Amino acid sequence: MRLNSLFSLGFAVLLALGSGLVRAENEAFSPMPNQVIDAPDEDAERLLKRMATAMQTTNYEGLLLHMRGGEARSMRVFHRYDADLGEREHLLSLDGKPFEVIQDSKGCACVWPQARYIVKGQTPAFNGRLSSERFAETRSLSAFYNITRQDYARVGGIACRLVKLEPKDAYRFGYRLCIHESSAMLLNLEVFDGERRLELSQFAQLRVQKTEDADDMRIFTNIEGFRVVEDKRPAASEQTQASFQTSWVATQLPPGYRLRSADLRSSPHTQKLLEQLIFSDGLGSVSVFIERLDGAGLAAVGDTPAKPQPKGVMQRIVRDVDGYRLTAVGDAPEAAMRMMLDGMQPSLRAKE
Repeated sequence: MRLNSLFSLGFAVLLALGSGLVRAENEAFSPMPNQVIDAPDEDAERLLKRMATAMQTTNYEGLLLHMRGGEARSMRVFHRYDADLGEREHLLSLDGKPFEVIQDSKGCACVWPQARYIVKGQTPAFNGRLSSERFAETRSLSAFYNITRQDYARVGGIACRLVKLEPKDAYRFGYRLCIHESSAMLLNLEVFDGERRLELSQFAQLRVQKTEDADDMRIFTNIEGFRVVEDKRPAASEQTQASFQTSWVATQLPPGYRLRSADLRSSPHTQKLLEQLIFSDGLGSVSVFIERLDGAGLAAVGDTPAKPQPKGVMQRIVRDVDGYRLTAVGDAPEAAMRMMLDGMQPSLRAKE
């Protein structure tokens, strides 16, 4: 299960993962009444690895509920997998502003019916916060999270085992997952900042399928007459030393975070070039976008303090410095993102 967070300047699709009533094809998993079944005792790390594999390689469809603060959203998700095509996903919003996302290993298409346009581009280089395969990297995660297997709980009447990832410092959020042990399907995901729950995501319905329906992977919206916006990387000839190769570097990072990818991108709205750096500790992920400001975009001369704009798990901090705008967007606490932006400096070649 990938469900990436898709970022392109001024554009973010934040998608949620969780679970609830789980049904096999023509067969429901038995709900539990008032007691839990005597499931095999597995350690937390092994259960996380099984879950990551199951969510990636299982064909299923379901109704996802995502709760953040006083807001609740729902969407329909179709997930398909085969050895030749790999993972494919189709997501359809059911309330709020309508949107539709289809993605596979070759790229993604995001449809916005009210605005009548489609954004097409490559699938992000590093999966978003709701990518279940991230939880499989237990060896690296255990250096910065205490991973423990806790008691049983129930989601939609189904028994699941709680697994908690508690951060060892202030540079990452905490996670609690509820996993159906026999199928290893994820039934619930919560994200915490200390004791405060930031987000809750779960399936209200989940149907596991033995075979796939190729028709689920087509765009349902009538897109006739829609404007197509390409969010694409510039050709190799455009990646000059004056732009991408002589850009900024991170001189300080929170413990455990490292650069996962760096790329030159073209804004789908302004067509201006900007650099995207993605930092991660293996679970949390932060994108730093670097864009040169023109004269009209400069609010003041010199440094502008980083400005946090928190919204649930996703945080956004902006810093203007030396004619550039640095924007950090990701699922990490303010302390981690502020350290990243404060440590961003032009490379030596860029200063020449």
